[in-house]
Amino acid sequence: MPYKIGSFNVRNLSWSSGASRDLDLIADLIKEFDIIALQEVLSEGKILEGLTLSDASGQAEAYEYSLRSRLGDNWDMCWLDPRTSSKWYPYIGNDARGEGYAFLWRKDKFQCPVNEYGKEIRPRIFRQYKTDYSQGELRLIRDPGYGRFQLVDMPNVEIRLITAHIVYKKPGEENISKAVDYGAAVMRQKEFNVLARSIYTRISEDHSDINCNVPYAIILGDYNLNLMKSGAGGPFVPNMVVLDAMGNILPTHEIREKGYYRIYTDQKDLSTINRDGDNYSSNYDHFTYDDHARDGIVTGTPHRLNAVERAGDYKTYKETVSDHIPIMLEIDLKK
Repeated sequence: MPYKIGSFNVRNLSWSSGASRDLDLIADLIKEFDIIALQEVLSEGKILEGLTLSDASGQAEAYEYSLRSRLGDNWDMCWLDPRTSSKWYPYIGNDARGEGYAFLWRKDKFQCPVNEYGKEIRPRIFRQYKTDYSQGELRLIRDPGYGRFQLVDMPNVEIRLITAHIVYKKPGEENISKAVDYGAAVMRQKEFNVLARSIYTRISEDHSDINCNVPYAIILGDYNLNLMKSGAGGPFVPNMVVLDAMGNILPTHEIREKGYYRIYTDQKDLSTINRDGDNYSSNYDHFTYDDHARDGIVTGTPHRLNAVERAGDYKTYKETVSDHIPIMLEIDLKK
């Protein structure tokens, strides 16, 4: 059975901004997928389920003013808080927007695994990773969201999704300039290195859970980096990263050595709307996976949805939906 995995930066989608956004179209786009990761979901994710108000009429109104009311009860969802305030990462300053991630999935296709105590393992923020300060790596500006999802029809198969929103501009200049001497473009590339080298390998190689015999890991999100083959300009994300057994990044000409780890980034369609709102712009939204996932489950070519056409034109889409287009990766268990 094929499954459709999505990533969608919904651009500051919050309870207060929802009034000016086309929630019906956003929900219709989400319904194209079996599971999707959202970036830039604000206000503690209240737009997902609706506010909880004291009076019954208020609760009904809040429910109608939500994605839940448009998606129905066959969808499960959760919001994740990366805690980007200065309390947690003093060198980056304060992000007052309260940006977070969300996972939404169809309950007839995916389910969260259950641990040995019978407790459901819900998606969470992944913070257990190391950075190599000698290589100029810092902790990510926004720690990634991490979800483990079993196929309902084959519970021994688990899709592990790591959703990320890589830094766009170098924040907290007065503090971060003391730690690094490079600009925002290099900082984006180093954040991707942390995702690929430290986070992806740790998650994809974890086979310790007795409830999961076959895990496949995928990074997805807004990288703020372009693939060179997209035709967009720099800064670039590498098409392939090669790692040795110690997690060191190697030149790609060494890919034939046994035991080396190859991680690919795909989705070359332009996936953002330009500043003028009249055409496509950068190629920032991607999927990343290794040989195990590419050869085992990935089918077809990752691509953007025809979302602009559904809104009518670029400007309307940008104003009422987002400046990003949802992207899709189709997977299946290859025989």
